[in-house]
Amino acid sequence: MKKLIALIATISIAVFAYISFNKNHEETSSKPTIKIGATLPLTGDAADAGQATKAALLMTLETLNKNNLKYNYHLVFEDNQMNGNKTAITTNKLIASDKVKAVFSIWGLMANVANTINDRNNVIGMSCAFGENPAKGTYNFNSTASYENQAEILTKEFQKRGIKSVALFIDNSDIREQYEIIEKALRNANIKIAFKEYFNMGEKDYKMAIAKAEQNKHDFYMISGYPPSPFLFIKQLKEITGRNDNITSIDAIGELTPEEKKIAEGLWYVDSNLTGLPAFEEELLEKTGWTSLACSGHIAANLQILVAAYENAELKDGETIPDNDSIKDWILKNIKDFDTVSGKATVKENGFINIPPSIKIIKDGKNSSLY
Repeated sequence: MKKLIALIATISIAVFAYISFNKNHEETSSKPTIKIGATLPLTGDAADAGQATKAALLMTLETLNKNNLKYNYHLVFEDNQMNGNKTAITTNKLIASDKVKAVFSIWGLMANVANTINDRNNVIGMSCAFGENPAKGTYNFNSTASYENQAEILTKEFQKRGIKSVALFIDNSDIREQYEIIEKALRNANIKIAFKEYFNMGEKDYKMAIAKAEQNKHDFYMISGYPPSPFLFIKQLKEITGRNDNITSIDAIGELTPEEKKIAEGLWYVDSNLTGLPAFEEELLEKTGWTSLACSGHIAANLQILVAAYENAELKDGETIPDNDSIKDWILKNIKDFDTVSGKATVKENGFINIPPSIKIIKDGKNSSLY
């Protein structure tokens, strides 16, 4: 049934894109065309997140096209299966064969690979991943909530709830840097780290680690990781301890699929608004059949920022499309409290685009604001 629903949603996206293209083809054919690539996990364990992000990009571009844009924008998608090697292959293909001006990517491993290649080829990189590292490079930008913002709001929520000790389960990937800042904030707030375990990306069996953690007295669990790891952890925690109402995360709980959210009903977590604001989430589901997941909202926000830059950056003599330096300068000068589908975005000098986080809760199977 899940595969059938996914197939229907995919077909609806294709029809949606086809109609949109033909509707606007005549009026845009005389405009210069800017190709934008996206390397996403369109198949495999994280396919739901990749397909939702693809749908979000198509829908956002359709909305932007209603503004009588001066350029014609064309999206080109490639499947990286959440694999570093495939990310490299697809990014190189988008640049060399499709001649894209920018490449979009999600999550740390894939974003770092894609943006390294983008930088080498002087292509604009627009990613959504934890931390500021993916923004390294001349023309790379990365959007999420800053680690400092995440740690601050998490610590305050723990204090508000009287939580004095936690057990941390940390994905041994780019997320590790995030947790170093979180650990520091917890210690400064006199919240004890009673247990800490690192696990490899893609880990599926946490039973032994949970049993070890249970031997150390603590008030709360905290889980990180990429799909499907968080869901498996929450499920196994319930099986072993008989409860899972004592667990939180940074974004991971909010990134569960609609089916997985059933086990997380009532859980609160720090949300970087990666899935977008409620109005965006509702529109995406209504128009495409896809529930916003992972970085769907932030990648759509990145597209809003990039298109705004192309539409407003000044042309140099002889140019028909602004060059990368003009795009970069426009973004750095103008993206401050910039309205996006994920909230107000502000860019730092290093290309990091900060969109502040909030506390959310899973209510009736949806990500809902807690305050």
